[in-house]
Amino acid sequence: MATLTMGLAEAKNNFSRVTAEVNRTGRSVTILKNNKPWVVIQPAQGIGNATDVAVDFMDEYADVFEELAK
Repeated sequence: MATLTMGLAEAKNNFSRVTAEVNRTGRSVTILKNNKPWVVIQPAQGIGNATDVAVDFMDEYADVFEELAK
């Protein structure tokens, strides 16, 4: 399957349509800035449960959170 790419301005102007297409097809879209890959929009199904992601993040940066709580 070929990778879909588009420029940043086009993605910005058509964000709703782009995200709907990514969700519908399951195909990621690479957004280019100055003709270089900048970000990737991908379906959330591949990310996992949002709670698991948050817990993993908090575990990874527990020391930072403890320092900020002081």
